[in-house]
Amino acid sequence: MKEVMSSLMDKQDQLIMENTDLKLRLVECEKVSAINQGLKEEIQKIKKQNDVLKATRQDYESSLRSLQVKVQDRIVDRAEGGLGENKLKELQN
Repeated sequence: MKEVMSSLMDKQDQLIMENTDLKLRLVECEKVSAINQGLKEEIQKIKKQNDVLKATRQDYESSLRSLQVKVQDRIVDRAEGGLGENKLKELQN
């Protein structure tokens, strides 16, 4: 009977230690989970900022292409000895 009680007490001690270890691991997992959630939110913010920057870049590229076409048109007009459309409109007014 004493052996059975001793064995049960040992098993109880072992289970208490395992339970304590599991509780500590759970606390650590919860901390890591909170950090991960914060990082996910930060990544989402960065993705939104990146999308805005991409759109702005595309607008700038479009404006640049438009300006390049205008400059090229003026170069061609001058090379042909004529006046550019804008200069003609200025002179007409």
